Amino acid sequence: MIRFVLRRILAAIPIGLVVTLGVYALVFAMPGDPLRELAGDKPIPAAVLAAKRAQFHLDDPFIVQYLLSMKDILTGHFGTTFAGADIADQLRLRIPVTLKLASMSLLFQWIFGLLFGLYAGFRRNGVVDRMLLLATLVVLAVPGLVLYFTGQYLFGVELKWLPVSGVRDGWPMSYLLPALCIGISGFAGLARLTRTSIVDTTGSDFVKTARAKGLGEQRILWRHVLPNALLPVVTLMGIDLAGIFAGAVLAESIFNLPGLGQFMFQAIKLKEGGVVVLLSTLAFLMFILINLIVDVIYGAIDPRVRNV
Repeated sequence: MIRFVLRRILAAIPIGLVVTLGVYALVFAMPGDPLRELAGDKPIPAAVLAAKRAQFHLDDPFIVQYLLSMKDILTGHFGTTFAGADIADQLRLRIPVTLKLASMSLLFQWIFGLLFGLYAGFRRNGVVDRMLLLATLVVLAVPGLVLYFTGQYLFGVELKWLPVSGVRDGWPMSYLLPALCIGISGFAGLARLTRTSIVDTTGSDFVKTARAKGLGEQRILWRHVLPNALLPVVTLMGIDLAGIFAGAVLAESIFNLPGLGQFMFQAIKLKEGGVVVLLSTLAFLMFILINLIVDVIYGAIDPRVRNV
């Protein structure tokens, strides 16, 4: 098991370098001067502009800027944004916001996704099963951006049940609507996968053999069906947890939540390559850590996975 974990960690290192280099290259290739865009229509003295460009190494070659950004990340000296805000302070303020949003959205999609998926799988072709398949198909067909704006307009503007944006109403009210929008998309995929996995497993030969031996349905359910049916579901739940930052970027920007997602969106707009690489690196590390945990769980359940 230790060698299995070490192989996963060593394999993640070159992937991380490629990911961060690619992200920085995309930000570097964006047109425009970030310092002039930050100033807007106000004129900037040439001396001030030159000093700022030297401070943030904007005149250095691409690879030099990337290496300096990685050095800051590895040493923990994150510096400041172009506007002068301390990046470490921004992280301390924004991480709790994203954690609250992520926990609520994951709780919603995991609980309802598993419950509806399990029930529909065991009651195949029933009313709940047919309604679930139709509803999840509609949700998966709707782009996330449309879903967010629709939820904001319907529940925030028209019905006035929930705050439209910001965190003035505190937790959980300010986070409920964006978490619901993120959770609905994840719920659809999780419910469909759970339902399909249950249906496929209950029709497997080993389940038929267990019934032929006269085992009770409860024992077949808990000892044979669920342990095998939930293996792919655990993988999807791990991917959802690791990729929650992607949903936060869009949701926090639309609902004006001061979290890491909004910070990432603002950094991309202003071409702050160091901030984008830092946040991308944090997201990548979280993704690798969670997937490593999922791999370890798989390896503990099925020893054959350790040799992959």
